[in-house]
Amino acid sequence: MSGAEALIVLGIIANTAGVIDFTGKILGRIKDAGENVHNIPKAFRDVQSTLPLLANALKQTQQRIESGTLGEEACAALKPVLQDCQSSISDLNDIFDKCLPRDGSSKIHRGWKAVISLRQDKKLEEISELLQKRVSFLTYHHVTTPASNAVDSVSAGITALHFKDAKGTKTYSRIPVQWAEDFTGREEQLSDVSSKLSQTGKHNRVAVVGLGGVGKTRLVRQYIEAQKNADISVFWVHAGTAERMKSGSRDIANAVGIQGCDGPNVDILSKVKEWLESEASGRWLLIYDNVDDIDLMYDEEHGRLATYFPRSNRGSVVMTTRNRQIGIKFATAKNIIPLSALTDEESITLMATRLGQDNPERRSDLKQLANTLAGIPLAIIQAVSFIQENESTPARYLELYEANESNQIELLSQDFEDDTRDPELKNPIASTWMVTFEYMKARQRLAANTLCMMSMFDSQAIPEALISKTAGGDSDPSTSVEKTLGMLRAYSLISPRDITGAGACIDQVGRLFDLHRLVRLVTRNWLTMCSTYDHWVANAIDVMSIRYDEVYHLEEEARYKVKLTYLPHALGLMSSPPLLLKDDEEVFVPEVFHGQTLQNDHAEKGVICPTCTGNILAHMTHFSVNLTQYLRIVKKAAAICTFSLGANHPETLVHRYREGKVLFYLGDVTGAEVKLQGLLASYELTLGLRKRVTLEIGVELANTLRTQERYDEAECLLVRLQKTSCEEHGQEDQVTIDIMQALSNNMIAQGRDEEAHELNSKISKLVNTIDSKIELAESYTKLSQHSDAETLLLSLLEDEDALRREGCLNVARRLLADTFYKQGLFDKAEGFQRQALTYRQQSYGEDHIVSAS
Repeated sequence: MSGAEALIVLGIIANTAGVIDFTGKILGRIKDAGENVHNIPKAFRDVQSTLPLLANALKQTQQRIESGTLGEEACAALKPVLQDCQSSISDLNDIFDKCLPRDGSSKIHRGWKAVISLRQDKKLEEISELLQKRVSFLTYHHVTTPASNAVDSVSAGITALHFKDAKGTKTYSRIPVQWAEDFTGREEQLSDVSSKLSQTGKHNRVAVVGLGGVGKTRLVRQYIEAQKNADISVFWVHAGTAERMKSGSRDIANAVGIQGCDGPNVDILSKVKEWLESEASGRWLLIYDNVDDIDLMYDEEHGRLATYFPRSNRGSVVMTTRNRQIGIKFATAKNIIPLSALTDEESITLMATRLGQDNPERRSDLKQLANTLAGIPLAIIQAVSFIQENESTPARYLELYEANESNQIELLSQDFEDDTRDPELKNPIASTWMVTFEYMKARQRLAANTLCMMSMFDSQAIPEALISKTAGGDSDPSTSVEKTLGMLRAYSLISPRDITGAGACIDQVGRLFDLHRLVRLVTRNWLTMCSTYDHWVANAIDVMSIRYDEVYHLEEEARYKVKLTYLPHALGLMSSPPLLLKDDEEVFVPEVFHGQTLQNDHAEKGVICPTCTGNILAHMTHFSVNLTQYLRIVKKAAAICTFSLGANHPETLVHRYREGKVLFYLGDVTGAEVKLQGLLASYELTLGLRKRVTLEIGVELANTLRTQERYDEAECLLVRLQKTSCEEHGQEDQVTIDIMQALSNNMIAQGRDEEAHELNSKISKLVNTIDSKIELAESYTKLSQHSDAETLLLSLLEDEDALRREGCLNVARRLLADTFYKQGLFDKAEGFQRQALTYRQQSYGEDHIVSAS
C-alpha cells in the first residue's frame, strides 16, 4: 500500500476517532440521565481514557506516513491494524447509542438503557483492551522503530493483537425473521425482557404472551436487534409443530457443526439440547416462536417436546405464545411478559411511519382507525397495506370498514406481504385467529363452544350466567367452567371485568367478561364459514329466554338490575342476521321461522325458536326509551308468535295484550279499545271468561272505557267480571281484588269518592295486602282524610323491605309526600320526594324515563 493509500485509511480513522470530544458529550448525556460521573461503569471510563491516546498515536502515525518514514510494505502491514481501529470505534458508537439515553427520554426508557449498559460491560472491556494494545503497538512498535524494521514489527504486533480472539468461542446468528425498522413503543416490555435476561450465572427463561397478531415476534426481534453486538450466539426456532421444531433444530446443528446429525433416525432435538448445554456452545440466546400447542409441549401422547428445552447457566430461552398456560409452565408466572394492544399514540406512530406521512390533518383519521382496529399491530399493518396497495386513504378505509359487518370481515381477511413474520404463517388477522379457533375446536371443545356462544352476545360485560351451561359441559359444572374460561383467558380472547361495587346483581348473573371486539367479529365469520351460525344463535336465544324467566322471583330492584345487565346481549341477539327485523316494515316475520315445525310450542334444539324470541322481545320492552319503541318491539313479538303459534295461542295473546296496553298509554285510546275488545273476545272463545288472563284483559278494557268517560260501560263490564271472579276464585283472590280496585277507580273518576272509599276499606279488610293498603291510602287522600292517609302510609313505611319486595316502596313515598304537601308540610313532602327520586335514579339510572318522570 502506498503512503497516499495509507493516508486515506488514516483519514477515515481520524474522522471517526478524531471526534474524540464525543466522550464529553457522552458524559453529558449520562449526567442528563441522572447519573453521577464517578458512578459511570469502569468499562466506560477505560474507553474514555483510551480514546485520546489512540487519537494521539494515529496522528503520530499520520505524520510518519506523510514524512515518508514508513515505506509501502510497512503501510501495507499497518492496514489491518488501522481497519481494526475503525471497526472497534464503530462498535463503540453503536454501544453508546444503545446504552445512553437521549435528552428528554422517559423514565422507563432510561431504565431500559441502564439495563442494557450492564449487559455491554464485557464487550466494552474487550474493545478497551484491544484499543489499548493497538495504542501500545502504534506507539512503541511503530513510532519508535526504524523504518527498516517496520514491516516485521507491524506483522508481529498484528499476530499478538489477534491471538486472544483466535482462542475465543465462535458465536453464531441464526435469525430467519427480519427486523422491523418501523417498530414502535413497547419500551416497558423491552426493559422487562432485558431485566429478566440480564441475570448472569444462571439460566433465564422468559415467555412473551399475547393475542395472535399483537406483536410478540416483533418484540423479541427488536430485543435481539438491541443486542446484536453482544458476544453471544442467537438461535431462532419456529415451534408451532413438531416438524418445524425439528427443522429449526437441524438448522442449528448444521450451522454450528454438530457431528452425527445426518441420519434419518437421528434424535435431532436431543443432539441440539446436548450441545447447547455443553461448554462448547458458549453464551447463547434461544427463541422458540409460536409455541401454541400445550399438548404438543407437555402431553406424553403428543411427544412432550418441552423435555427438549435446553437448560444451561450460559444460555437463556425466550418463548412467544398465545397461550398463557404454556408460558407459565415454561417460565413460571413471574417471568411472563404479557403483551396487549398498542396505545392510540403508538398505533398512530406505526401507521404514520408505514404510510410515510405524518400529516396533522389526517391525525384524527389515524386515531379513529387505531381505535377501530383495537390497537392490534397486525390489523394495523394489514390496513396500511390495503391503503397503500389501493392508493386509498385512512378516511376511505374507515368508510368501507364501518359500512357493514361483511366489509369488516373482508378487510380483515385481505392478504398482504410482511417479511417480519414467519413466512409459513397466514398474515391476515382473521386467518391468524382462526388458527386458534380450529385448535380449540379440535382439542378444547368446551372452550371453542363457549367462544361461539359469547360471540352471539355483545362483546362487553357478558354475564357468566349466559355461558356457564355451555362452558360447564356434562362434567362438574364449577370445575369445568373455571377451566374453560381459564383457557379463553390464557389465549387473551376474553378478559374479566372488575365487578367491585356491582352488588347483589352479581349473585344472580355471576362474573362479567369482555370478549375482544375483533375476535367476536372474526368468530362470527368463522361460524358462518362453518355453516353453524344459526345453530349458535338458536342456542343463545334458548339460554337468554330461560335466564330472563328466572328473574321473576327476584325483588323489583334486583330484577331490574339483572334484566338491565342482560339487555345489551338481548339487543345483540335480536340484531343477528337471521333475526334482523326491518324497521321499514310494519310487521315482519324473519324468514328463519318460515316452514318450522314446533313441538310443545318450541323449535327443536339448534333451531331458532319463535316462542323464546318473542319472550326475549317482551322482556326488552321494559327498557324501551319511549313508548313508541316499546310498541314497535311488542308488535314484532306479536307478529312472530302469530305466524309461528297462531293468532289465539296464549303467547300470541300476551303480546297482543301488551300491544293494547301500550296503545292506551300512548293516548291511542280508540286503538287500545279495539285491540283489547278483540283480545277479550279471543280469550273468552278459547279459554273462557273465568281464566285469570281473560279477567285481566277485561280490567284493561274497562280502564280504556273509563278514560273515554264511558263510565257506565266500564262499570257494567267490571261488575260482570267481579261476579265471575268471585265465583271462580273467591273474594280474596288477587284478580278479584284488582277488579274491585278498578271499580273503585271508576267511581272516583265520577266523583263518587265516598263509595270508592267504602269499597277500598272492604278490600283492605278482605286481603290486608300492601297493595290494598296503598289503594286505601290513596282513597283517603282523595277524600281529603290526610291524617288517615298519613297514619296508614307511615305504618307501611316501617317495613321498607316488605314494600320493596312488592315493588311499592316508592309508591308509598310519593303518596306520603303528596299527603304532606296537601297539609302544607312542605319540608316533609320534599324529604320524601327526594328519597323517591334517589331510589329511582339508583335503580334505573339518571337518564331513564322512570327517573325523569
